[in-house]
Amino acid sequence: MIKKIAFFTLAVCISLLGATYRWADSAHSIGLIKASGGEARHPSSVESGKTTYTLISTATVMPPYHGDARVVLEGDPEMDYRIYSSDPVIDFGIRRHPRFRDNILYDLQPKDRIALWVVMKPPVLDPVCGMAYQEGFTKHNSNGKDYFFCSVECREKFIANPWIYRGREYVRGKYTLAFYDTKTEKPVLRVPLIFTGKGEMKDAGEHHH
Repeated sequence: MIKKIAFFTLAVCISLLGATYRWADSAHSIGLIKASGGEARHPSSVESGKTTYTLISTATVMPPYHGDARVVLEGDPEMDYRIYSSDPVIDFGIRRHPRFRDNILYDLQPKDRIALWVVMKPPVLDPVCGMAYQEGFTKHNSNGKDYFFCSVECREKFIANPWIYRGREYVRGKYTLAFYDTKTEKPVLRVPLIFTGKGEMKDAGEHHH
């Protein structure tokens, strides 16, 4: 009996740690999955300038929706991302856990609760024209930092007035973590994620951890 209590206490502590800990450069969203189109309680924001970000997206399935939902990150420019399901450390069988594979949540049922971790790696941009980095870009070092340009023209504009373009090499603007019903292709949840410049977090109506 004592062993069971100790085991349960350890499981609770691990679960609480996972629920409360937040990595740097992460954001958390809470939403509702609905047949009519769900939404997050508020947009989430992160400050531009980092190489990796994590969005922790939690949601509850509202009746009468049931089905499979495909999850994608939408925005321009496109960025590399991976989505992981946050399964419990120890499953006591108290609640259903929809299967997640190949970015699809299978067999969602009313009152199901899901938690996904979206790890994003934004591309580096040409600070003059905003084009995402590609092979063949030219490089210029300014004050110990490398900048990349799609053309000689963009590089020369930067060299002439570097203070105008610094900071524009980072992705900024709105992205959306979208959940689409696989049968109808209609959105059942949309989670706004805003990449802001430094000092703009409050202006974006953000929710940041």
